[in-house]
This record gives sequence, structure tokens and C-alpha cells, in this order.
Amino acid sequence: MKVDVTHVSDIEKRLTVVVPQETVSSQFEQAYKELKKNVRLKGFRPGKAPMSLLEQYFKAQVEEDVISRILQESYPRAIDEAQANPVSQPKIENAGIERDKDFSYTAVFEVKPSITPQGYEGLELEREKTAPAGDEELASALEGLRSTYATLKDIEGRSLARGDFGIFDLDASCEGRPYGGGTQKDFFLEISDSSYLPGFAAQVEGMQAGEERSFTLQLPADFGNKDYAGRQVDVKAALKSIKERVLPVLDDEFARDLSQKYSCLDDLKKALSDEIVTRKRNQAEHGFKEKIFDALIEKNAFDVPKALIDMQARNMVMETQQMLAQQGIKLESLGQNAGTLIERYRGPAERQVKAALILEAIAAKEGLTVDDTDFDKKYDELAAQYGQDVAAIRAALEPEVLRPQILEKKAIDFITAKAQITEK
Repeated sequence: MKVDVTHVSDIEKRLTVVVPQETVSSQFEQAYKELKKNVRLKGFRPGKAPMSLLEQYFKAQVEEDVISRILQESYPRAIDEAQANPVSQPKIENAGIERDKDFSYTAVFEVKPSITPQGYEGLELEREKTAPAGDEELASALEGLRSTYATLKDIEGRSLARGDFGIFDLDASCEGRPYGGGTQKDFFLEISDSSYLPGFAAQVEGMQAGEERSFTLQLPADFGNKDYAGRQVDVKAALKSIKERVLPVLDDEFARDLSQKYSCLDDLKKALSDEIVTRKRNQAEHGFKEKIFDALIEKNAFDVPKALIDMQARNMVMETQQMLAQQGIKLESLGQNAGTLIERYRGPAERQVKAALILEAIAAKEGLTVDDTDFDKKYDELAAQYGQDVAAIRAALEPEVLRPQILEKKAIDFITAKAQITEK
């Protein structure tokens, strides 16, 4: 087998592979042997059909099968021989196959760019100091807890109002096509400006339980789902029941009900204050990292493989879907779908991939490595973050999955140690 690699660009290579005739002939013999054993032709017992008839009826099928077998067997070997590291699926091109000739094909694929990182030492950066939790922040956190643990009670004798929860049967369509899955039964909605679709809350406000309304909503030109932006959606809404949120009293009993570790309301307030400070510290660190990424991307220009951008965008969509699922929300109910979100996320995804590739190159240039102590520390952090046993985290995540994350943090720590930082 002959292998030749052509450099198309910094992120694309063309691999040309020539498979010798002997291998091609052997694959044809094997394919026809299996076909003859299994095929049934009228007038012939299984396994007795003549080769001439098999070639007459199944030539195209066998050629396709042989090409597939040769590709599956030769492509991984060719990649190893060429010492290439594709980050995308190959685009295969071939001119067909003949039994008594060599078979050649080309595979075009993307690779990571070769980066010589520049300008990562001596960066001038600002870092925010973490302030204590303010009174308003603490009050907001307490109200958030009350809202989380509020109960809902059925309301009778009055109409639907803002802040209420309504249970609807909905049937929506856009230009004759079902919208958001079409008919939805027992759809649970809080009545606010962000409910379901723009303008929906205003249309259903004042409804009585058992009432039905039909109306048309004009979606804005900048609506998140481009397939429906600027269009009209016809809605039939049947309100089945109204529920009102009842907030718990903020006292010592409320704190004890939340957790045994709180003996009184002051204990809860102290814990919330600590959480606020931790969150603000994490936000500040995130903002500091983003400034590092901005500086690195500005100082290092290179093309990014489309496959890596697509993969990161899909991962971001999956994270969004999981976050919404935890709240019992589907993308479709927000007028979104995975396809439109992937397109929206391509810009941020490219930025994240660029930053990761630069940090990877810095780690390699500076000889940063990962040892068992680093893995142990990372497993401990993840166990604390997710409230699980370390053994369970180890069982769920192989060390090699964590290696890029650890190396990235080491690269950021290296950059930070060399930077000129001003705190504000």
C-alpha cells in the first residue's frame, strides 16, 4: 500500500492511498464467495449459482461492498503511516474499482493547526476584587429561596392575573403548520412577559378557568427561531385551572426545614452570604480568564478547523438543553430548535476552540505535564462540586478525559504568574 500526504492548508490535508491489485482481487474473491453462499437465484440451489450470473446481477453491489471493506481496512493504517491526526471525518473520493487493477482513493480531512504561541508572557490584566455580600444581594437570595419553596394553591372566583400560574391546552400554528409541536395538553405556564410567545400573557390575562380564547400573535423580526421570525402564529388557548404561588414565612422554622445544618434563620443567612461571595469570586475568575483569552486570541491569528467549531457548538447546545430540562423546559416551547442554536453558537464556539488550542500550544511549549497528583486533585474537586463520592467520579471519568482540562488550567496559571495584574 502506498500512502502520500499533501498539505492543502494549515488545517487541511489530502491523503492519497494506492491499494495493490493483489489486495483488491482478494477482496473481490471474498465478497463473491460470501454472496454465492447466501444469494438465492431462481433455478439454482443455494451456493450453486454460476459466477457469470453473480457478476451479471450483483456487480455494482459487490464493487460497492469491496470499496467499503478496503476503506475500512486501509484508511486507519494509512493515517498511522502518515502520522496524521484528523479532527474531522474524511471526505473520500475515488474513480471506481476494477478487479484486476490497483485501487486508489483520496481522503481529505481537517487537522489541528500548528501554533507557535506568541505574546503570552507579561500580559497587562485587570482582576476584580471580591466584595462581601451586600444587604440587597442577601435579600434577593432569600426571596429566591422563598420562591423556590413556594406552594401553589388553586384559585377560584377570580380571573387569571400576572404572576399566576395557568394550566392550558394549547394549539398553535404558523401559516397552517403546527408550531412548537402543535397541540399541547396540560401546559403549565407562569403568566409573565416571557411566557410561551411574545404577547401571549397580554392575550390570556383576565381569562376565567374553563374559558377558551383564539388570537393571533405577531412575532418580532428578531425572534430567536429564525424559521418563525416576523411571522404570525395563530393560538387557541383553553384555560383549565388557575394557581397562585404562596410564599413561606421567612423565619427560623423555614431555615430548619431547609436543612438540619441550620438551627436558625441567621445560620441560613450566613450560608447564603458565603455562597454569594463564592459566586462573585467565581464570576471574577471567569471574567479574568476571558480577558486572558481575549489577549491570546488577539496576539495569535490562525484558522480553526470547522469540525472543531461544529463539535463545540453542538456541545453548547447540549448543555443548554440539559439546563432547560432540569427546569422542565423544552427548546421548542421557547420558539427555538437545536439547528438554530448551533448556528447562533458558532461564533462563541470558535472563540472557545481558539483559546483552547492556544493554551494547548503554550502547555506544550513550556513543557507543562500532568501527573497522578494532578488527577487526584481534579477528582477531589469534581466530587466536591457534584456532591458525589470520589470513587464514583473516578468510575465515570477516565483520566485522559480530564488531561486537557488540567493542562489548560496549568497554562492559565503559568500565564497569570507571568502577567502584570492590577486589582480593582
